[in-house]
Amino acid sequence: KVIYIAPMKALAQEVVEKFSQRLRPLKLEVRELTGDMQLTRAEAERTDVIVTTPEKWDVVTRKGGDGSLGTACGLLIIDEVHLLADGRG
Repeated sequence: KVIYIAPMKALAQEVVEKFSQRLRPLKLEVRELTGDMQLTRAEAERTDVIVTTPEKWDVVTRKGGDGSLGTACGLLIIDEVHLLADGRG
């Protein structure tokens, strides 16, 4: 499972649209997981690429446990990782 962390919800929506178009021929499912868009456990398990925000990923990974998204993650992509050390916002 691939987790893509986008810095903002608006960007997460754009990434889902772009990735869905490009990965459709490979039959890979891309879904958004943000404060506005929830996924059931079954939906999350079926999804190949989950695009989320740092805030939502924090909430999801704090729950933990077997079968959680944190343990199912094979690749974690952090968009704009350089902002992590930024003192703004």
